[in-house]
Parts: sequence; C-alpha cells; structure tokens
Amino acid sequence: MEKIILEIDLGDRFSDARHFKRDHGEMTLEAFLKVFPARFAVDSRPGPKLMKQPLAGIIFQPIVIGEEVCEPGKGTTCGLRQNLDQLWQEDLESASADTPAGDDLSANFPEVISDNEAVRLAYRREMDSIADYLKHGLSVLVICDKILTEFLYEFVCHQAGRRPVLDAALPEEMRPGLAGELDRAMDGGYVNLPVLLRNLKSDEVLVLRSLDLVNDASTTETLYERTVNGEKPQLLAFLDPSLEVRKVLSDRFAVHVQITGLPRFIDAVADESRQFTVSRLLTRQERCRFAAFDPENLYKNVSGLNAIQFRNAMRYVGAKVAENTPAAEIYREIREFKITSGSEVEVPDTTFADIGGYEEVKKQLQHVISLISGDIKGVSDDQRGKLLPRGFIFHGPPGTGKTLFAKAVANELNATIQMISGPEIMDKYVGQSENNLRQVFATARRNAPAVIFFDEFDSIASQRSVYADGGARANNAVVAQLLTEMDGFRRDQAVLVIGTSNRIDIIDEALLRPSRLRPVEIGLPDLKARRQVARIHAASFGIDDYLKKFFAIVEQKPQGQLWQDHDLADFFIALNGESPVHEFAELPEPEQHKAGILAELNKFSAFINDCRSGRDPVDLTLLDQLSERVREMILNLGRETYDRDLYGGGDSGIQDGVPGDEFNELDELLSLLVRERGNGLDADGFLETIIDLVALHAEGFNNDEIRAVFQEASLDYHLEGTLLSPRYFGCKVGEIQRRRQERTHVHL
Repeated sequence: MEKIILEIDLGDRFSDARHFKRDHGEMTLEAFLKVFPARFAVDSRPGPKLMKQPLAGIIFQPIVIGEEVCEPGKGTTCGLRQNLDQLWQEDLESASADTPAGDDLSANFPEVISDNEAVRLAYRREMDSIADYLKHGLSVLVICDKILTEFLYEFVCHQAGRRPVLDAALPEEMRPGLAGELDRAMDGGYVNLPVLLRNLKSDEVLVLRSLDLVNDASTTETLYERTVNGEKPQLLAFLDPSLEVRKVLSDRFAVHVQITGLPRFIDAVADESRQFTVSRLLTRQERCRFAAFDPENLYKNVSGLNAIQFRNAMRYVGAKVAENTPAAEIYREIREFKITSGSEVEVPDTTFADIGGYEEVKKQLQHVISLISGDIKGVSDDQRGKLLPRGFIFHGPPGTGKTLFAKAVANELNATIQMISGPEIMDKYVGQSENNLRQVFATARRNAPAVIFFDEFDSIASQRSVYADGGARANNAVVAQLLTEMDGFRRDQAVLVIGTSNRIDIIDEALLRPSRLRPVEIGLPDLKARRQVARIHAASFGIDDYLKKFFAIVEQKPQGQLWQDHDLADFFIALNGESPVHEFAELPEPEQHKAGILAELNKFSAFINDCRSGRDPVDLTLLDQLSERVREMILNLGRETYDRDLYGGGDSGIQDGVPGDEFNELDELLSLLVRERGNGLDADGFLETIIDLVALHAEGFNNDEIRAVFQEASLDYHLEGTLLSPRYFGCKVGEIQRRRQERTHVHL
C-alpha cells in the first residue's frame, strides 16, 4: 500500500510527534491532531477522508508555516528547518526499510539492543541528574539494583567530567612494589580506602560499588577524612535497595538518588505525547512476537523489573514464543519468568466478575474508576482531581473478599498493585518505619497508575495518642508520614491507596476525611450474593461438572428399577473413569458403606421421577415451613453424622438399600425448589437447585465459608471417593455452621 506524504508544521514538537506516531500506528490522523495540534498550508489541509486514515499509512513532511525560505545565516528558523528536514529524511528511510506492505511497524524497532543501551535509554534522566550533581562537587548515593551499578558509574562520571577511581584500585603512583604503607595497603578489597581517599585528586571521584561492605565504624570514619590537599573527597556510592546502612554513613552523601523498576515513560513532559519506555527497549524480533502490541499493557506486566531484567525477560520471550502470539500468552510467559524475581509489584488479573454479589459496592467503585480513567464526560482534569478521593478503606467481617476487591480495582485501572501487610511497615529502629512507608509510595509513583494495598491497615493507621511512650511516638510518626505521602500525590499520577480493616473505629480520623480515604463497607453476602458466590466456587473446584455428570448417569436408570450391588462398579466408572478411590473391601463395614451409596442413588432416582411427575404449583407457605425444618436439621448435621448415618447404619433406617424417613424432608425441599424454578429438572436445573440449597442455608456465612463447602467437597471426592449427593451438601453446610459455633463458644 502506497503511503501518503503530508506536509505538516509541528514546530519544535516534531521529534516527540514522530516517536508517538511510530508507537501508535493504528491511531487516526484526527485523533493524533488532538494530541499534537499542527498547522498546514492552505492548499494541503487534510480532508475528511484523510483525517480517518491510520498514521501507519502517512509520512509527515515537515514544513514551517509563515516563514521565508531558509537561507544560511538568516536566524534561528534556518536551523529549525534543517533539523526538521533531517528528521523527515530519517522518517522516509525508516518507512522504506524491508517492509513490503508498508504496514509492519516492527521496522521502527532496532535489530539489537545491548544492556548498556537499555540502561541509558531507561534511566537517562536519573543519570543526567547524577552527573549534574557530580559536576557541582557533590557526593551522591545511588540506591539501585546491584546489577545496574557497572552500567551507571562510568557514564555519569564521563558526563560530569570526572575520572572514576574504583574502590579496589590504586592511584598510578601507588603501585605494588613501592615501599612502606603502599605495599601494605593494596591486595584489593577495602583496606586501601584510606590511601585512595588521601590521594584523590580534584577531578576524580571515588566509586564505592557496594556501600554495605563499608558499613562499619572504622571505615565510616575514614570516609569523613580529607585528602592530602585538605579537600573533601567526592564519592559516588551504590547501595542495593534490599540492604541497609547506618544513618551516619548515608549522611556522608549530599544527594540520594533512587532508581527502581522501569519508568513508565522516557520523557519527563507530562502530556499524552510521552513515549513508553518499553517501546524503546524492544528489538524488531521481539516486537514481531506480539500479534497486537500494546505498550501500556506490556508495561503493566513488567513495571517492577529494571532495564536489565526487562531485557532478559524479552530475550526469554523472544526464544520461547512464535511470531504473532496473542499478548495474553506472552504476559503469561513473562509472569513465569518473574517467579524468581521477588518483585514487590504485582500484576492483578482479578475482575469484578470473579466476585459474586455486592452490586452496590461494585457500582460505587466503578464510579471512582471512571473518574480516574477520564471516562466521565464533562469533567475537566482539574475538577476530576478535586472529586477523587485518595483511596478507600474496605471494612467489614473477615473473609468477605476485601482483598479481591482491591485487586479488581487495580485490574480495572490497568494498574500495578503492591500488596503490603501493615505490620511489615513497622520497624524497631527509630525512623525506619517512616522510611519503609516512603519507599512503598516512591515505588507506586514510579509505576503509576498503581494501587497500594495495605492489609491490616489499622496496625499502621490507628488513632494518634497523646501519651509520650515510645510505642505511641512511633505510631504517631507513621500516621503523620502516611498523611504526608497521601497529600503529596500529583494529580497526573494515578496512585490509589486501599486499606482493609475489621476495626474502622480505631482508624485515625484524619485519614477518614472524604478527600482522603472513603470508607466502603463490605459485609456478609445476602441471599443473591451467596448464590453468585456459590456458583463461582462450584465452577472453580469442578463441582458443577461433577453434579451434571452425576445427574446424567442417574437419570438413565429406568423408572421403577432399583440400584443393586452389581451396578456400583459401572456407576463409578461412568462417573470417575475408574473404580472408587478406596475399594469397598478396604473400608470398615463395607456392606453398610455399599448400602449407604445404594440408598443415595435409589432416593435420588426417585427424586428425579418425582420432580418430573407434574404436580400442582408450589405452595410457598409449605416451602417456607419445610425450609425452616431443613434448616434446623442441617444445624444438627455434621460430617461425622453424615458418615455414621449414611455409611455405618446408625439411625438412618436404611433397609435393603432403601432409605428411611430422615431423607424425606431434604428431598422434599429440593423438589419444591425445582418446581419453584418452573423450568423442570435437567442437569443444569439440578446444579442450580444445589446452589440454591447451599445459598439458602448458608445465611451468615462469609465468602470463605461458602468457598469451603465446595473446596472440601472436591477434596472428599478426589481423596476419599465420597459420593457428592444433595444430602452431602446439606450436611457439609451444617458441619461448617457447627465449626463456627464451636469457635464462638471458645472465644466467649
């Protein structure tokens, strides 16, 4: 496809626009001009058809509107025109590279990127800042991953016009073989630091590549000494974020610079033209691995990696996957690569659809998400900044899904998330707790949009005290630091704080102001929510497929025929694909065990026939009465009762494979539930009836307890070969209720 050449005047933003155009080839010219306003000659203004064309099919020819023809020595316009012409020529050459169709944007990516180039591209702003500090004679402490050190110090020293002197080196005039102190000073290591410091020249910088190795009293004192000329030696030190040094040592450095993860954008300009860092760190081969390249989603998955780790991850992806692989599969490969990275930034994949019920809570959170993402029309950026809270406090009973909501919010925002346990922030050393909090927020700002999730928020945000003891002072300082960090958010940084607590009454009142953290109550699920939660967990543990298969096998039994001993082997093979996990002969009282299973099957066959017999419409009064009787029955049933009565005889009244009256009320309730649904009984209807049964009698359960019903059912089935019948689920709900009652009695 032949490309269109468009004469355009973008002024001094042409370079930024050119990079932006390459990263957003699918964007139309009309959308592009909203980001980069431009001028056109009167006779070359784009028409409606051209405005709808994608950028990939257009080549920009830079022009200057309203200026005379460029002539040497005629002022600044001439230099601007020459620069624009040069950039246009580069654009032409890039567009004519080996891409036959002209639509393959991978041609804009380099063939090879070295680790050194990757570091300089990703951290150029920080490196320029460090060089500027060194140029003005300041000592600098760089807090970064150890692997970055060798790529940083040479460049920044060269930029600053300083010669680096390594911590394990000797000045040229002090080589081994000289007499006296010099011979004793150097065999490598840090024994030579006093010599190096005393002989450091004014144009040299002593590079300490591992500051933690000099974290002792004598060496720290040495770093405060002066050179033989009486000057204060200039130092450039590096410290891995996972390590700590004493404050007296870190105070030796006038400037601290932190480099963590990948910056979101290459440019520092806060507008939509900023280019994603990951777009500049991919090779052509790696770009071709993506069927559809989205730099924002890629960044979301690698934001916690530094530049070297990112390049390693992309080399892994380049070797692991084929061309035109769906992005979701590539992100899974990246997550696999990151398993051992220990990154504190996570990529959530939970959605609101994974959380059953709580429609009002979801609606409230969706409103804030829409504000943050700018989806609400008529609200300016300034108004949006004033309307947004700094975050939320999710409060309510344990086990109601507060953590899941935090992950879902982060996922909806296409944000990274830091999962922080409140007590992890606290430290026994004075000032360290506040420093830990600063590090968390610094990482979040660097990876914005980001969500910071504090579990057990009350442990770091409880009400400040007037007492003067050490514990109260530490708590007051942490709360004050938290308020400072939250008020320090810039409006262009989408950083959301979410805390969870079971005790919102002890949270400091300053944090509960409407403009800071908005309380959101997440209580116990109601009946509708319990149905949705049960449905999600039944699918999660494979119980839904089991129940459908169970129904399909039993309904094939001809009406009026009873299940016999010789039917059990075929039944379990059809259900499991094999014989029971435990052979009946291995069980105590095997005959009674068989009799219990046969009773279940025969009763269930009768239940199916009964539901299909076409009775009168449901008497809702009878349904309520029967439901209440079953509720009382379930409260008295537990797993032990189920085992004893069903498989061991007991009082169940099982005679010759036919159950007694204890089955009747539960089965009658199931029949009424089926008829109330009005859809008859099939495999799907049976599954929904079991879900209704669990939801109806799990009143007061939290999400974890509903999950436990299906989790334990799956375990019993896979480990013990338990038959998961309707009565099993009734007994399982009763068992979990009894456990809670026992815990309550113990606590009382």
